[in-house]
Amino acid sequence: MVLLNIFMQSYRTIKDMKLRNAWLKANGYNPGTFFDPNLQANFIRAQAASKQLLAHLRHLLTAKEITLLETFNKKSTQRHMYQVLNLFKKIRRQLHRQK
Repeated sequence: MVLLNIFMQSYRTIKDMKLRNAWLKANGYNPGTFFDPNLQANFIRAQAASKQLLAHLRHLLTAKEITLLETFNKKSTQRHMYQVLNLFKKIRRQLHRQK
């Protein structure tokens, strides 16, 4: 009886993990890296970078880059987060070269 109880708990856990992973994938997240603590820090950095680019450095952006930033502000996915961070690095390098 104890063995059956352990098996059922294990089954529920696997079932819950599959449901969680399906929900994460449906919302644009990678379940393998979703619970990474560095991901949260990078997300906050990307939000700050996005706001700074749109507010102060819009004149250096192309229409495609502006669309990327606005899309990131509406629906933030992990892929968009890294694209925003890379764009911010690119613009910072451009500004450094101009000095």
